[in-house]
Amino acid sequence: MHLEDAARVLDAADFFSICSVEQKRMLAFASERRVLRPGEVLFRKGDVVPGAFVLMSGSLTSVDKEGASSEISAPGTVVAELALLTSHPRRATLTATSECELLMVPRDTFLKLMQQFPDVAETALRRIQKDLNTFVAPITEIRGKIKK
Repeated sequence: MHLEDAARVLDAADFFSICSVEQKRMLAFASERRVLRPGEVLFRKGDVVPGAFVLMSGSLTSVDKEGASSEISAPGTVVAELALLTSHPRRATLTATSECELLMVPRDTFLKLMQQFPDVAETALRRIQKDLNTFVAPITEIRGKIKK
């Protein structure tokens, strides 16, 4: 994959809007294209992945530890974005439901970028906190209604 093509993929991914064009080019240079056939596993629950994945084409199914599944099919979707910051085990298994093309952005490259550009680190932190608050808000709301 050419550098400009990879930079365009990152440009289409909402999460990477926190980066400038040059920063996206830096990430694109270190990124790796991956192709999965239908039924092939991107990662399993418990795996530690080396970075985040941007879906370029195709679809994936995510199955979490409770067995709930969801489909990921929108080009530009970032999968495992927290893996850009931490090496915690994944909480779900992702399997290709059709032929998929993804761009893997390595954690070590993203961490170096944040060291060089503290404003990116600040923006990434705010972005992830906002995403987590959106996820946790319904749980917090329900928790207040549950009797112990």
